[in-house]
Amino acid sequence: RPVVMVFPAKPLDHNRHYALAVVNGTDVNGDRLPPTTGMQELFSIHSSKVSKEVYERINRYRTVLIPSLTHAAPWFRYDQDPNSLQLLFDFHTISAASQLGPIRAVRDATMKQLNSPSWEWKDHVRLIRREDNDCSRRGENVARTIHAELDVPWFLEAYGDNHRGAVLDTNAVNNLTPVTIGKAKFIVHIPCSIRAAAMNKTEERRADLRAIVEYGHGLFYHREEVSESPHVEMANERGYILMAMDWRGMSAFDLFIVIKTLMSTPRLFQAIRDNLIQGYANKIALQHFAHNELLSLDWLQFGSLFSKKRAIPTVDSKKPASVFYGISQGGILGAGYTALMGSTNLIDRAVLGVPGTPFAFILTRSLEFEGYDKILLLNFYNNRHVRILLSLTQMAWDSTEGSGLLAGPIEEPFPRLLLQAGLGDATVPTLAAECLSRALGAQILPGSPRQIYGIPLGTPANETFDGPHVTLTELLFEDEYATLPVDDTPRPRNRVHYCVRKDSQILKQIETFIDSGKVIDICELDSCHRRNATC
Repeated sequence: RPVVMVFPAKPLDHNRHYALAVVNGTDVNGDRLPPTTGMQELFSIHSSKVSKEVYERINRYRTVLIPSLTHAAPWFRYDQDPNSLQLLFDFHTISAASQLGPIRAVRDATMKQLNSPSWEWKDHVRLIRREDNDCSRRGENVARTIHAELDVPWFLEAYGDNHRGAVLDTNAVNNLTPVTIGKAKFIVHIPCSIRAAAMNKTEERRADLRAIVEYGHGLFYHREEVSESPHVEMANERGYILMAMDWRGMSAFDLFIVIKTLMSTPRLFQAIRDNLIQGYANKIALQHFAHNELLSLDWLQFGSLFSKKRAIPTVDSKKPASVFYGISQGGILGAGYTALMGSTNLIDRAVLGVPGTPFAFILTRSLEFEGYDKILLLNFYNNRHVRILLSLTQMAWDSTEGSGLLAGPIEEPFPRLLLQAGLGDATVPTLAAECLSRALGAQILPGSPRQIYGIPLGTPANETFDGPHVTLTELLFEDEYATLPVDDTPRPRNRVHYCVRKDSQILKQIETFIDSGKVIDICELDSCHRRNATC
């Protein structure tokens, strides 16, 4: 039997009563379908012959749900055509305290530990390896790479390399007290231009430090993705220090647990979710370290055998901006991460490349899901069952991404955000980016290639205004967008997902936003139309 999946245009509010109705649905021949058997039986029952529970349900349908439906859709008239209502059910959404309580408790306990007078970062961070590069070598962008580890408050029941299947310790979360102090590795890149500025090398290109940019990697990858050429080239050109840490729970090192979950042990899904929450705590620690200790370490000072080491200079001697930049999975998880981080004031602004929400909506519309789908079908009869499973697991996953952390009413602040997506993307559907944008209250700019339901038009930056608090920029790749299927057939593979991040105007918008916080309209000349995705 077919299954119809209904996704809201934006995340549903917490602790709210909703109803869903199917009205005037037709079959393949255009003939109207009858109401479901359950609906017919429910409305044919005489109130004097049913239990109190069934009577209350019938009464709620007649006195609350159907009048509410008529108010929301005036064209629907149940009194005139009762058979037009084919399916109706109602439900109550989870409260913010129930859904987000544990992840916020982990955040608050982490900040409490890091802000305690006894926590000195110099005692909680260790150098693993330092790599110094020859900046005179053609094409070299990175002067120094630091591989290090820092101590982090630990909230999982078990700690160690062999405990990726551990879950959160309930007592630790409830008492805001970590189980132990764990370790998390990270990487830092210092560009050649910043090294030249620190050493006052007039013969080399110099750039004072503008921002410390944390990078969020893609699906089941790891922190080394920050070393790819587009990122280090931008950092060297603009004067950014790059740093990265694995998305614990969703990195290459977690893939074994994920495969085991899909193949045989679905209960391990809780461990994937809880490890991601611990990963957020690790990243909070990294940001706290970057704010309070990173620039004062010897690792980031430069000199020679005959000169005193010099600290890295910053633009106008001001504290550098703290920026998060996530792409693909980094943008998807980054939406939840930056929303969670808002109250800490550790991140000034963030760029989310080809993001979206919710994961259950993204996965089955992504070409990247093909392999995982084959694994799931080893345990299920058909994709209808796979689809139902993903929807069930999404209810637990909501607490870690935008679909939960940005569900209304939004109770906590979040930093300024720039979202960038590509129409024609076969990896993360643009519909998911637009769902996330509506959750964030985003705006599009006048040059946008199209109007978008629920996303109003905003004003780009000028001399006195930085632009919207949250902005969505879309590129329209004409050939790829025209070939997207309108049914459930697989999408043709294309490079939109990868070309968005490499587009020269997209890079210009990112650089301007990181440097100044201003959001420029890069689409005012060509409405951001691109013939095709060739990059």
